[in-house]
Amino acid sequence: MSRHGTSWGLNTWIAATVASELGAGVLTFALTWTASGHGPSVAAAVLTVSVAPSVLLGLLGGAVADRFGPRQVMIFGTLSLLLVSAGLAIAVSLTGTTPTLLLITAALIGTVAAFHRPAAGIFPRLFVSDSALGAAMARVGMAGQLSRTIAPPLGGLLIGVITLSGVALLDVLAGAATLVALLMIRPPRPHEPGTDAVTLRGIVAGITTARATSGVPALLACVGIVAGAVIPAVLLGIPLAARERGWSASEAGLIEAGWIAGGLISGAWFAWRGTASRAWRPMAIGPLIVAAGLGVLAFASAWTFAAAGTALVGIGVVVFTAHVFPTYILLAPTSMVSRFQSLLILVQQAPQLAVTPAIGFFVAAAGTMPMIAVSGVLASLASLVVLGDRTLRAFSVDR
Repeated sequence: MSRHGTSWGLNTWIAATVASELGAGVLTFALTWTASGHGPSVAAAVLTVSVAPSVLLGLLGGAVADRFGPRQVMIFGTLSLLLVSAGLAIAVSLTGTTPTLLLITAALIGTVAAFHRPAAGIFPRLFVSDSALGAAMARVGMAGQLSRTIAPPLGGLLIGVITLSGVALLDVLAGAATLVALLMIRPPRPHEPGTDAVTLRGIVAGITTARATSGVPALLACVGIVAGAVIPAVLLGIPLAARERGWSASEAGLIEAGWIAGGLISGAWFAWRGTASRAWRPMAIGPLIVAAGLGVLAFASAWTFAAAGTALVGIGVVVFTAHVFPTYILLAPTSMVSRFQSLLILVQQAPQLAVTPAIGFFVAAAGTMPMIAVSGVLASLASLVVLGDRTLRAFSVDR
């Protein structure tokens, strides 16, 4: 693994991640905004069909990446997204922004993402040593987070100037840049193909192996707990709390910015300094920081305290994930790493589909403050799972 190959290839991939995530984020905002013009039911349907394929097809996506390699899958996925965006631009010019067109586009994007995301999640492993994986993943994650932060306001600006058709054409350019980068990159570490991955037996083998691999079930449980408790609580809790407590829309935006800023600061630290070799400690501390942040958010009477609370949540989430994700990948067999990654994505997304509707009923019955407080308590349970697993407490990456 040459120094040049590692640094150049990884840096090129990070730059490609920025272009890809920015283009996708702007297009997603533009689709959602356009759909909202047809009514809340259409907007909700567009959002649902963009996420559902990742839950339904994610395991197959991981199996395909194990069989053919993450780079090859991402090349095909990027080309597919490029064609979808180009088709959207043409269709909008011919038929306008009909609900049917928006739903079909969202479903196609979600389907491609189901195959693309497991491959992208494990791609950094092919560039660096095991000891450097945490820092590499933190760098990629921070680049993606920056893009996702910029995308909504940029999308709001562009949709009013160049319409959905123009935004789709910009996404074509972003996809083309990403495709060129992927064609140029040659990861220094080889991919070990799983020859039987794309079969029912191969997919089931990935699940059963994950269940039998010591430490992995605990990590999946932790991620499911944190994702299920935090994401709906933050995304729904902030606007609901703002309306209950008389905060303005701009103040609510600043509160949400606290979550983003905390995550970026924490991610930048790990990208610069690297992650801990004994990962179980920050994995156990992260959910406690999250719980403290949600507690502040739950009881804050001023928006400034609420913003401080969401900043703590962002810090805690990244302290947790910056150590969970590399540990999880390193525990996975090399021929099944993408199938393991698809399981990780599944446990992040599936709880949200169940928890989000339940939160609506909970808030209607008890209010926002109890909902956020309960979410904090639930998030802290992930620390107990980490502390109770011997494999995680013993796991260490040699420096």
